[in-house]
Amino acid sequence: MKSPSLAVAAMLICAFAPFAVGQAWAQQAGGSSPSSQLDGFIGDGICTGTMPAMGKSPARTSTGKFHGEKTLDGQWAEIRYDQDRSATVPKPFSVVQYIGYDAAAKRFVTVLFENLGGSYATGVSSGMKGNTMTFDESILMAGKRVQERDVFTTGEGGMSSHTGMTRDLSGKWIAMDKETCHKA
Repeated sequence: MKSPSLAVAAMLICAFAPFAVGQAWAQQAGGSSPSSQLDGFIGDGICTGTMPAMGKSPARTSTGKFHGEKTLDGQWAEIRYDQDRSATVPKPFSVVQYIGYDAAAKRFVTVLFENLGGSYATGVSSGMKGNTMTFDESILMAGKRVQERDVFTTGEGGMSSHTGMTRDLSGKWIAMDKETCHKA
């Protein structure tokens, strides 16, 4: 049997290097891993929210449920949010969002999928600042890329709020939806 070539060995080393860097980072940080910053998103909860009036759509309130769990050996958080159907929300919003840590880039990454129009988002965050994690995202919506922002806060009971933001015509970030959440 022939031994593997240097190219194959190099490929395997490169493929697993990000995982080794993540483990080294965790050891230098006193044993806690970057994924421990995701603990506040884990569990079940209920959110109440508001959306401002836009175009012909009036302002509205909503409720929904979230479920967050760690997956893929604890390296990713999977968060699902399902809005409740109501008179003001005839077509409820559902989303699944994955958040993980890119050890090579030393930042958190997210991928988000939703049910209302086939859009998806990818984004990055430098991590928790106090009790807040902010993701700057690029969303594919109706065939166009739109820059948006997701801001999450956590408290003693876990995830406590979410604000989805977009830029207005002058470039200022404005809130498109705000939810206050508590563990169920």
